[in-house]
Amino acid sequence: MRLVETSIPDINEMNIDQSKLLLAQDIVNNISPLLDEAYSTKINHKRKLQEEVKTSKKRINDEKVEVERILKDYNRKKKVARILDRIGKLVESGLVHDSQLKNETVILLKILDKLPEDKLDMQLNRTIEVLNKRFSRS
Repeated sequence: MRLVETSIPDINEMNIDQSKLLLAQDIVNNISPLLDEAYSTKINHKRKLQEEVKTSKKRINDEKVEVERILKDYNRKKKVARILDRIGKLVESGLVHDSQLKNETVILLKILDKLPEDKLDMQLNRTIEVLNKRFSRS
């Protein structure tokens, strides 16, 4: 039988636990840098994704506020357009020639853009009532 010399140290039975610990420590020392690098890569990727989510949420909230503002402005302009349409019907029907209604209509047209929402609703209902009274008499 032939003996081959290797660089593997012989282990005696008295020292087997210590040899296992040294072998395990060598394995950990060799693998640890690889695991640390993979871990740091994952952590950096996670941080980037969290930042992207944060900026996306901020952008979405900003756009939501902008859409709500545009929608509110659209509804206001829609009400103003309906009031102007009703006033146009009043003019066509000849009801505006009444001096009191004529003065109120002129004042309303001057301040129509400055009125708050509740006043716009009130004026819209008022013009509907005037038109209903006029056409119910006919």
